[in-house]
Amino acid sequence: MRIFLVTMLALATISVSLTILVPPNPASAVPSFSRLHGLACHECHSAFPRLNPYGMDYKQRGYRLPGEEGKFIWDQNTLPISALAVGRLRISHRDNPVTGARTRTRSRFELEEVELMIAGTVAPKVGYFVEFEQEIADGEEFTADQVWVQFSDLLPNSLLNLRAGKMLNENYYLSQKRRLTFQRYLSPITFNVTGVELNGAWRRLRYAGGIVNDERDPGTNTATVNLENRLQGYYAWTTYTIADQVLGIRYINTKNNSDNPSPVIDGRNRQQLDATVNLWYGPLELIFGYFHNWDIGGVNGQQRRNYLVEAIFEVVPEKLFLDGRFELQDTAFVTGGPNNPATANGTQVSVNATYYLHPNIRLIAEFDKVSGEGTGIYGFPGPNSSATNSEERYMLGFQIGL
Repeated sequence: MRIFLVTMLALATISVSLTILVPPNPASAVPSFSRLHGLACHECHSAFPRLNPYGMDYKQRGYRLPGEEGKFIWDQNTLPISALAVGRLRISHRDNPVTGARTRTRSRFELEEVELMIAGTVAPKVGYFVEFEQEIADGEEFTADQVWVQFSDLLPNSLLNLRAGKMLNENYYLSQKRRLTFQRYLSPITFNVTGVELNGAWRRLRYAGGIVNDERDPGTNTATVNLENRLQGYYAWTTYTIADQVLGIRYINTKNNSDNPSPVIDGRNRQQLDATVNLWYGPLELIFGYFHNWDIGGVNGQQRRNYLVEAIFEVVPEKLFLDGRFELQDTAFVTGGPNNPATANGTQVSVNATYYLHPNIRLIAEFDKVSGEGTGIYGFPGPNSSATNSEERYMLGFQIGL
């Protein structure tokens, strides 16, 4: 593992040096899709790594440009490999929310994560994506985060495609993997799933539906709770675009990603219904999201609501972006339930400035203020045990894509 990380860092250093020394041109932009098609990064990204609607269409078509078929892998003139490295200096202060007294201060530099992605097409209508990832700062192991294949055009013009494997149940371009901030979403945006998905597009509509395994860890559940990771979960989402504004709705039914188990769990699936609005006004992008969960933790009647407001402003085209985000988590009380509102609610505020030295190299400055369950996002003790804390984080870092 250490040899792999050292190799990745060495390759990143060499690639960055070459990137800075060689004058940029559209064909040299990354990742590998840019090299394959000779497109600049901003064609598919509103701000790398965040995809714009064109980039999402390209992905949903199985990595084929509109009106074009994919290539056989032996006909491609570039290697379909990309890599990503993210590092940061993090300074955090934790305070007692009652007295305001500072209880802890930490400062450290950490390599947050590294990714290796192999993606593209193996045939005119067959696309694939393989992503190996290690979230080093969270103590995770190097593992395959996504491995899927898509058979496109079961119905003509990408009206219906079939995707299967280990993938993301993502609500169009609101995704953990495509955030601009270091801080992850507190709202339940994106889920890892294993199963099959049908997706497609028709005029202004985009849609997907999947049947997936329930893969929740057993934890401290009683023996009577059904934890079989078979095809017992399902989801469906659709978006509608009008005048370049996007409205989305999604439903999820799964045991996966439920909260900490409790002796009162009755084996119910956690359900989620969410609605999102994505508005574009020139250089300004506004995102509004509402996420309603019920039977969370398998507890009958346990409900939770998450609210999301985010604004992204392109100050200097393709160079400087500002991102501001506010999230609120509100959990209803259920007698005997494990998610008491006194310990399960929280807020999160993030302010981020991103500057691109090159389309694939960005510098990041960020301030985060989290309270309640928001403090559990960086691996502090269980999600409900840190809700009486408040924390401020100051971060400087970089992201490099190769």
